[in-house]
Amino acid sequence: MPVKMKVSNCYEYNKFLQERGSIFRYINDAIENWYENSPKVAGGNNIYSDKVVILVHVVTHLFRIGLRQTIGFVKGYLKQIEKRLKVISYSQASRRFRKLNIKINDCRVNKNDTEDIEIAIDSTSISIYNNIPEGKW
Repeated sequence: MPVKMKVSNCYEYNKFLQERGSIFRYINDAIENWYENSPKVAGGNNIYSDKVVILVHVVTHLFRIGLRQTIGFVKGYLKQIEKRLKVISYSQASRRFRKLNIKINDCRVNKNDTEDIEIAIDSTSISIYNNIPEGKW
């Protein structure tokens, strides 16, 4: 059985938990790795990193908007923070996401559900949570 740790610095722990929920943290992480830096090979090469493709789809599901609107959101955010980065097209984002073979489930119980959801991204997966009894999707 895992040993439970007692939080000794509540202020720092609380700050960490609040920052973990910020979508902008993930956007900024994707900005740092915006372009693909794998070696160029003959044929088509990816311009944008997989993190950008995943980020676009997470934002699409988080705000429940289409890919075109999500691309507009990302462009607007980059303009707001004065980053001059090209943004992936919605069609390329869609194709690349399908190739990544990642599935983001819609966690609403029904389509009229207005409950808040949480999306957690780490190096291994994307997890979506809401406050229904089952919890994680």
